[in-house]
Amino acid sequence: MDGFVLVNGASPAIRDVYYRYLAWKVVKRHISQRRPRHADRRVLEQIIIPFILAKFQPRTVLEVGREPYEAFYNEFFVGRELWTIDWDAAKAQFGAPKHIVDDAANLRNHFPESYFDLVLMNGVFGWGLNQPEAIEKAFAAVHALLAPGGLFVLGWNDTPDLVPVPLDQVQALRQFTPYFFAPLNGTSFKCSTYEHVYSFFLK
Repeated sequence: MDGFVLVNGASPAIRDVYYRYLAWKVVKRHISQRRPRHADRRVLEQIIIPFILAKFQPRTVLEVGREPYEAFYNEFFVGRELWTIDWDAAKAQFGAPKHIVDDAANLRNHFPESYFDLVLMNGVFGWGLNQPEAIEKAFAAVHALLAPGGLFVLGWNDTPDLVPVPLDQVQALRQFTPYFFAPLNGTSFKCSTYEHVYSFFLK
C-alpha cells in the first residue's frame, strides 16, 4: 500500500510528519552529501514538497522541466498522477512515466483546463523560457491548467542575467493570488545558494 493511500484521510499533523519523513528517506537514498539548511535543493525537497503533499494532498501534479539529478523526484509523488515536460528530448529518460517533449509555452496543447492540483516549474524561467511572449503564454497556460485552489511553485534565479522579464511585469502572473507559504514565512523565499528564489501562487 503506497503512502498516498496510507495517509489519505489522516489528520494534518499526521500527514505533515509522514511526508517530512518520506522526503527525508527519499533524499537520503539518493543524495550522500549533507546540504546546508537553506540550500535551494534542500528547501525544495525537504520543506516545500512535503508541506504541499501534507496540506494540499495533490492528486494531479505537473513538473515543468527535468534535469538528470531530478530523476528520483518521481518517488515524492508515488500514488499520484505525475506528468513531466521538457523541451529537450534527451531529458525524457529522467522524467516521469507520463512525460512530454515540448516547450513550456505549449502546455495548453496537451492538457485540459483545471486538470492539475499542483504545477512545479523550477529552473525554467530564465533557463530557456526567456522570450516575453513565451513567458506570458507559459504562465497563462499554468493558470488555465490549474484547478481552482491549485498551487503554482516557481523556482527562479534572482540575478540580472537570468531574469528575462521582472516578475512584477508579467501580466499572466497577475491572474494568480500570491500564496503565503507558512514554513518559509512568505509568498517568496530566497535560498542561500545561487540567489535562487521560490515564489508561490494560488489559483
